[in-house]
Amino acid sequence: MKNSQNKILKGVLMLATSFFTFFALSTSASACAWCFHQPKEPRCLRDE
Repeated sequence: MKNSQNKILKGVLMLATSFFTFFALSTSASACAWCFHQPKEPRCLRDE
């Protein structure tokens, strides 16, 4: 009984790990795409 519970728990943990790894990689990839976008600096923040 305990052996089957360990197998189920291990499978659930592996699935969760895979999901969160995929989520982290997809989020970081989209963040890297935004690094090239540089908005104009507002006049009130410029050092003149």
